[in-house]
Amino acid sequence: MHVRPTVFTENPLFARVAAASILRDGTIRLPFGSARTSPVAAADVAEVIAHLLLDPAPPSRRVYELTGSHSRGMAAIAAEVSTSLGRTVTYVDVPYEEWLEDDLKKQDLPPHVFDHLATMAPLHRENRYDRYDRSTSDITDLLGRPPRGFDSGCRSSTSRCRE
Repeated sequence: MHVRPTVFTENPLFARVAAASILRDGTIRLPFGSARTSPVAAADVAEVIAHLLLDPAPPSRRVYELTGSHSRGMAAIAAEVSTSLGRTVTYVDVPYEEWLEDDLKKQDLPPHVFDHLATMAPLHRENRYDRYDRSTSDITDLLGRPPRGFDSGCRSSTSRCRE
């Protein structure tokens, strides 16, 4: 059995780089163009794996494609974040080289993480994380609930969610 998650919502592209620009000026600055993606929460992936391992019945399939609830562009993700935070967040499509200099390098990441994110960004722009409008119902089918979204960590009134 194989579990294939798409990009994680907790990926530093979203959880660190985009979060820094949200805190700074209310924007998500990424060089993704109009490409679409369907990020999945790591907690959903872990829950699916636990479910599959603990279920006494053999899995019904050999491959499970785990995605967020739907495929969308960064403007739609910015709207989700806006709703979650209760303030306006907009997506800014930044030229790749500018993004490397003005956003990614300022994160002081270990070299291997920097290189990984610098590679992922152009792949997102090429729609490589969302070929064929990639979103599945596998999480809902297995767990009986929809996948978590970008607002999942902000359902409480903690300061981290409201900053």
